[in-house]
Amino acid sequence: MPYPTPRPPAPNGPGRCPRCLGEVLWCVTAANRVPFAVDVERNEAGNQAVRQDVTGRWLTRQLTKERPTLEHDEHLHMPHLKTCPVPAPRSVPRPAGGRTRQGVRPVRWQR
Repeated sequence: MPYPTPRPPAPNGPGRCPRCLGEVLWCVTAANRVPFAVDVERNEAGNQAVRQDVTGRWLTRQLTKERPTLEHDEHLHMPHLKTCPVPAPRSVPRPAGGRTRQGVRPVRWQR
């Protein structure tokens, strides 16, 4: 194959959470085009404005000081990260003095 295989499209639309297997709505963030899961049910306490564009993609943006209200056909949803019953795995902290520096490799002119 002369060209690399294209990256699969980001999940978009109704789907399942990979951790709790609950129903979520996969959206693409308006700013960075990153997949983002929100709860399926609309929630007035949420901070994600979700809409569907003319091509059928679900887009989301966070409410900010500059744009604090809903626009056009947007609806408020809660991020699934806040309501997921299975917490994200925590990274293991590194020991404080686990690796010490022995010295610096000399540069060519120092040899």
